Amino acid sequence: MYEVSLLMLFLAFYSFLGWIAEVSFVLVTDHRLQNRGFLTGPFVPIYGFGAILLLLLVEPYVENPFLVFLASVVITSTLEFFTHLVLDKAFHIRLWDYSDRRFNLQGRICLQNSLLFGGLGLLLLYVIHPAFSDAVALLSPEVAIAIAWTLIGILIVDFANSVRTLAKVRPVLDQLSTTLAHAHDEVEVNVVRLDQQLAARREAFANVPKSTIERLSRAFPHARSSAKPARSPR
Repeated sequence: MYEVSLLMLFLAFYSFLGWIAEVSFVLVTDHRLQNRGFLTGPFVPIYGFGAILLLLLVEPYVENPFLVFLASVVITSTLEFFTHLVLDKAFHIRLWDYSDRRFNLQGRICLQNSLLFGGLGLLLLYVIHPAFSDAVALLSPEVAIAIAWTLIGILIVDFANSVRTLAKVRPVLDQLSTTLAHAHDEVEVNVVRLDQQLAARREAFANVPKSTIERLSRAFPHARSSAKPARSPR
């Protein structure tokens, strides 16, 4: 029970640290405060789950920093890819998109972020987690268990509420996507029609001497057609 509670405590704590990292990054790059992440509260669970995976799968090989870095890159990138895929397929929403970055995979992950997560894996296993583990060891098992499951309870409630909200938003996003697709089709049809009309006008003007057009333009620089445009058939 205590070991499981510790994992839950680590999950909540590193989800919170991930939220701090995301907010700090936006503050530094965009000079604004913004609540980041999928949840309403100050948690980004993907960081928490990533940390748990590293602790379970990579920490036993902590004597080899290169292996730790490489495994951190692979594990966190895989987690990010499938998290993005699930959100995309289940809710039709892309919370991040790396399509404009080099060496990306379907816009879900990119080399730049993967290398950054590899560095964070080193920081986690060699600096942050040893210090946090020492701090948790000062707590009695009862207190650690109570804190862990309180935080996990908050996370579960927040997660359920966020999923319910996204489920309500999905039909709206689908409808908006359909509307935009129809608007795009209409624009394309009108552009083709306009191009055909302009081509017809150019063909008509081809029969008018160029000197005549230039003379009239100089003589009447503000001249405009008074003909009413014909309504295009629907």
